[in-house]
Amino acid sequence: MKGVQNIMGKAVKKILAVAMSLSIATSTMLAAATNVAHAETSTGVGLAAHALRAYREGWSYVWGAASYGAVDCSGLIASYNGVGGVRTDMLASSSEWGYVSNGVPRIHGLGLHHPGHIGVYIGSGMAVDARSPYYGVVYHNVYSANWVEWFKVAGVSYPYSGWVLLDGESFYYEEGQYVVSTSRTIDGITYTFDSAGVSDIAPPSSAYQATDYSTSVVPHADPVPEPEPEPEPEPEPEPEPIPEPEPEPIPEPEPEPEPEPEPEPEPEPEPEPEPEPEPEPEPEPVIVASYGDEDGSRGNNVKIIQNKLYAMGYLSQKATGYFDEDTVNAVMVFQNNNDLDVTGLVDEATYNALKSDEAVCAFTELSIGDYDDGFTTPVANLQNKLADLKYYFGEVTGFYGEQTAEAVKLYQKVNELEETGVADAALQAMLFSAEAKENPDAGCVVYGQTGDEVQKMRQRLIELRYLSAAQGDTFDDVTLQAVNLFQKTAGLEESSRMTEEDLAALYANDAPKAPDYGVLRFGFKGDDVRQLQTDLAMLKFFDSKITGTFTQELVEAVRAFQKANGLKETGVADEDTLALIAAKAKRESTKASDQLVLRTAVISDEALAGITSSKDTGKTPAEVIVSSRTPGSLVKTGVLIGAVVIFSIFLLIVFIGSLKRKRRQRAKEVDISRYYKKRVF
Repeated sequence: MKGVQNIMGKAVKKILAVAMSLSIATSTMLAAATNVAHAETSTGVGLAAHALRAYREGWSYVWGAASYGAVDCSGLIASYNGVGGVRTDMLASSSEWGYVSNGVPRIHGLGLHHPGHIGVYIGSGMAVDARSPYYGVVYHNVYSANWVEWFKVAGVSYPYSGWVLLDGESFYYEEGQYVVSTSRTIDGITYTFDSAGVSDIAPPSSAYQATDYSTSVVPHADPVPEPEPEPEPEPEPEPEPIPEPEPEPIPEPEPEPEPEPEPEPEPEPEPEPEPEPEPEPEPEPVIVASYGDEDGSRGNNVKIIQNKLYAMGYLSQKATGYFDEDTVNAVMVFQNNNDLDVTGLVDEATYNALKSDEAVCAFTELSIGDYDDGFTTPVANLQNKLADLKYYFGEVTGFYGEQTAEAVKLYQKVNELEETGVADAALQAMLFSAEAKENPDAGCVVYGQTGDEVQKMRQRLIELRYLSAAQGDTFDDVTLQAVNLFQKTAGLEESSRMTEEDLAALYANDAPKAPDYGVLRFGFKGDDVRQLQTDLAMLKFFDSKITGTFTQELVEAVRAFQKANGLKETGVADEDTLALIAAKAKRESTKASDQLVLRTAVISDEALAGITSSKDTGKTPAEVIVSSRTPGSLVKTGVLIGAVVIFSIFLLIVFIGSLKRKRRQRAKEVDISRYYKKRVF
């Protein structure tokens, strides 16, 4: 029985294996057929339009999703007919790629890649990508982001030559790229293409390689055919009615003679129709500014336009007066947000919209924890603007932290707004406008500020001994404590800033010193510190170089002295410590002087004894003295003898000079005496 069961089990396993193999093979064939279909029907223009649709409809970001309305970065591409190859590495699935730093080819629907992220190149310098759950699907300037490579998406066909239609605009391809900033005569018609590649005239509809991709088609399952309606049953024939007997005819009266008809009036001749007036040709749009313009070529409108775009958050840099690529892209985003024709050219409609108070801005609300993502820099732009207006003094980091929030609160306070520290769109529009108020306390040094002014203030606080550490140029918490102590000592209002009045008091010659100015601690400099080092060196607690700076070695020496003398071990030389050190040092100095006098007397005695001994031994006095000294005292003895000899020579010279002066004086007196004797006699 067991043998039969084993045989049946093996047979079942073989059947299942064959079934699984057939299933896998069938799935592979179906997948291959699907990919072939996608490659034939999916185009770069269609992928670009698909990405634009996702942006305009506000699709959400959902990690791992690739369906209508919800995608992640690779899902944005994969949701267009399943193209892209391996979602985890679409770049590796590509047949052609290059570096963005060398320029992006003029091809609609290219893929864009940087480590960990994928996007779609729309053309005309713009791109779309599914950024994050916070940003969703975004539309941006391709060169404002940190894209590394461009690539042709697997499963997508790209045009080589001819007309294509994208977002209602006509583009003409030659040798695999659409032409820009040129003219072409095609089938007897001359077309002009602007810097974005858009033609001024639409070609005949039959000229396009594909249909209008203004909106892409999202793939869905084939619709289930509705069942045909069943034919309604024919109505049953109604029974024929039974005929009723006809009544007898009543004789009709004779008719009266009809009056003769009056003659009809002749119709008036219809007036000839007036010829319809020919429609007046629509005036060509007036271009206020376009790519390459510079103030002076079309007036001075470029700076006005750039200032407006900057004030609404579309430009991250201030006006330059030159209409560059960044300005073109900013204009296009502005036109898109304000329902204008997206051309990158500033015509009258765009110019009027820019000047309108109802124009849609590009600002988004920013608060603590927000940060720039490498594609856009709203936080850095905010920090730069706050710094320009003297509200923010920290480093431009692109991260919205406490310091940025405090700067926003200060701006809100100056403008009498609720101090929330949140930079909403309305506040940013006010901040970037020409009427934005500069910080009225711009001459102050405030908490968090860095730079030369802070360094100068700190140095003065060190001189007055409110502050001990000389390192750094930041108005930090330690500096704030010193500032508040100075303000209190000087009778000023304590705050987190040094106003112009406070700074004037700090730099004055009669600025008040710190209350504990005489207390020496780490970081202090001066003659009193030098004296402390000298005293501790005499007391054998300090053996480093005398510099006049309270170093860490001096801290340890003070602490050792305090420990040896039963004082509190702080390492700070307070009044009690300084007094005791000075007293002991003076006592030690007096003792040393006494010992020096005694030692000199001893040496003198030994010298005299040596002279006496030399008579008996035949040695010189110096030899006797040297022989009587120990080796450790020979050097000191030699120095002392040398000093005595030099001093004796000096006295001898003075004595000889004095004798010579006296001799000359006596000779002069003798000569005068002789002179007078001759006159008398």
